[in-house]
Amino acid sequence: MTARRRGSVWAAAVRTPVGACSAVLLAVVVVLAVVAPLVWGDGAAAIDTDAIGQGPSGAHPFGTDSLGRDLLLRTLVATRLSIGLAVLATAIGVGTGVVLGTLPSVLPRWAGRLLVAAVDIAVAFPGLLLALFFAVIFGVGTQGAVLAIAFAMAPAFARLVQTLSASVSGRDYIAAARIAGVGRIRLLARHVLPNIGEPLVVNATIGAGSSLLAFAGLSFLGIGVQAPDYDWGRLLREGLDGIYVSPVAALAPAAAVVLAGLAFNLVGETVAAVVGVRTRATRRAA
Repeated sequence: MTARRRGSVWAAAVRTPVGACSAVLLAVVVVLAVVAPLVWGDGAAAIDTDAIGQGPSGAHPFGTDSLGRDLLLRTLVATRLSIGLAVLATAIGVGTGVVLGTLPSVLPRWAGRLLVAAVDIAVAFPGLLLALFFAVIFGVGTQGAVLAIAFAMAPAFARLVQTLSASVSGRDYIAAARIAGVGRIRLLARHVLPNIGEPLVVNATIGAGSSLLAFAGLSFLGIGVQAPDYDWGRLLREGLDGIYVSPVAALAPAAAVVLAGLAFNLVGETVAAVVGVRTRATRRAA
């Protein structure tokens, strides 16, 4: 497909209601992640002993916390850490999943079968349960939470890579490459992975939304981001401590998690639609 054709497909996708909504939400999230700590960082950290635990007001639309800090500003500033950690965990999880998914075709037969069986067992467990298991292993904190969520995502992507690789391995060009004497590693890098990249990108985009929710859950449970740093999950936990006094305190971080997760999922749906159109167009051309 030519560059002009690809551009027209993306433009048509963005003009749809789902595409437009996903583009706007993602743009807002990215801009806040970049700008908010620079603009409102000092205001979010400012302690006001005269405004401790206040409810919504003109000066503080979502109230203040136990130290008098503005909850709206803290929610906006937490966008960078929340989104950055979710994207980092997704990148590590996808990379690990690709490695685990392609290793069975490189390893000896017995080792490949053993690895496939281990992936099958891991996929049988819920992702959040795996994340909690790995969080106990890696310890409390930001680094442990990133690795826990990444390794919890890896089995699902490994299974996806195995399934997609199996569907591609029977193609004629793969057989021709094998007859030509192309090695296994070069065959994976040159012929298999490039032809399964689009479904991986779609699932990685949607997986970033799930990673964001999982990260907020770990921080809410107290095993994710630790003080003095804060993300949306930690702010939600702090807001729920006083929910009977000021229910609005938990509204801002909760709404931020929902909107950011919705942005990633809608972007994934848009990318999936574009990839589907491109795949059908390629097949018609062939």
